[in-house]
Amino acid sequence: MGLLGKLFGDDDIDKKVKGFFGSITNGLQNQQGSAQPQQTQAYSAPVQNTAPAASSAPSGVSWGENMPAEENQFNSGLKYYEYFEKVYREEFPEYQITKEFPYDEGRCVFTFTNGGRVALKVEVMSQRCSTYKISRDCRQNGIGYTRFYHDHHGWWNTRSYVIGRTRNALR
Repeated sequence: MGLLGKLFGDDDIDKKVKGFFGSITNGLQNQQGSAQPQQTQAYSAPVQNTAPAASSAPSGVSWGENMPAEENQFNSGLKYYEYFEKVYREEFPEYQITKEFPYDEGRCVFTFTNGGRVALKVEVMSQRCSTYKISRDCRQNGIGYTRFYHDHHGWWNTRSYVIGRTRNALR
């Protein structure tokens, strides 16, 4: 602290700074010392669910450990891109929807066009992918964009979830 003392011309600066930081430290120690001890709660082992997994989550829930009963990507019997394409063709007939695989079958891009204008791009991709080129291009060109992950553990991409997110992105 000699430098501060020389800069400010106060030889007692060391004592003042140490006193200041010491009071903060003491205050924190007092605060921590007076804190109530946290109560611990005993947990029992998880109970095995014997009900069928398909009925263990309410319809419309698109995430969780158990597969929802609602139609979703995993109980449809389709490849992920076939499932999304089916939902989009049934629910959004007013749009011309094209599907492309820009790199490989691990990523699919759906383009929604209406009246010759691109309204939305939906990217369905692996959670391991970290590229943002398509989203950046859409943002720069004023085109709606959303993405889904087809392999994220516990995310089911239920029909209502896919429709809702897509409708919101089209607005």
